Amino acid sequence: MVEFVVALVCILVLVAGIIQIAVLGFKQSKLMSEARREAGQKAMLEASSFAGPQFISTCTVGSDEIAYSLDDGKTDGDVSDLTVGVASHAKPDALNDLCPDNPVSTVAGSAFPHFTFGLVESEKTERVDLIPIIRELVYGKDSIELKGTVWMTWTKGLY
Repeated sequence: MVEFVVALVCILVLVAGIIQIAVLGFKQSKLMSEARREAGQKAMLEASSFAGPQFISTCTVGSDEIAYSLDDGKTDGDVSDLTVGVASHAKPDALNDLCPDNPVSTVAGSAFPHFTFGLVESEKTERVDLIPIIRELVYGKDSIELKGTVWMTWTKGLY
């Protein structure tokens, strides 16, 4: 009888875990679909809603000691790092002599090079409540925050 109860608890935790993973997968899929829809609408606008990406210079590992997680610190970078660190290695002046109006020279010669990429962003977040058995025995928190970010090419009103 004791073995049966122990086995039953283990099976219940496994089944609850599978159900929780399925719910999280469904919610993440729905979240990404909503973000793609919103990014697609922004991509079709006549005027760009592009505000520019946040450039990150460096990251510091947070208290959980896992790199690239939510508690990590970041140092904002500068858009000039893109020009100096990337485009300048292509020798944009010499490249422009060989191939006028090429994209690399355009990026290198722009004061705001990130605008030349023509991207729009959409970001959605949602909190998903955990099943009580998973909350109590496995994760220790009431909910998980899901986040979905989508970048699309701005089509300048073309369809």
